[in-house]
Amino acid sequence: MVKGLEAVEADLIRRLYNVRLTAKQEARSQGEGVAAAARYLAPRDDGNLIRSIRVEDADSVTTSKGEHDFIGVKVVAGDETTMVTNGSGGRFQNARIQEFGTKTRGANPYFFPAWKANRRRVRSAISRAIRKAWAS
Repeated sequence: MVKGLEAVEADLIRRLYNVRLTAKQEARSQGEGVAAAARYLAPRDDGNLIRSIRVEDADSVTTSKGEHDFIGVKVVAGDETTMVTNGSGGRFQNARIQEFGTKTRGANPYFFPAWKANRRRVRSAISRAIRKAWAS
């Protein structure tokens, strides 16, 4: 057995733990910033929509190729208080209707503009935090 291998392995495990913890904390912080921007851009007359914008932990993410492990958070808009019912009894999420509009109602985007305005800063801040955590 190579001398010092246990010390190297312990150091790598410690660094990996620090990186995961730091990445999660920085993602939470940056997610709160994006959520604040979305709240600012959301229509003022819809207080329930503004209150429904939140940051949730995400241990996995589902894509078209299945579910994958994920270190980070999700910024989510809409909950049961923002559900609306149309004339024929169908229930829809007002958060989605505001973002994309319908045939009879124009779009009032708030969520994706907030993400697009902040995504470069968010990604670089998380990358910077990960590099710093790995080096320490």
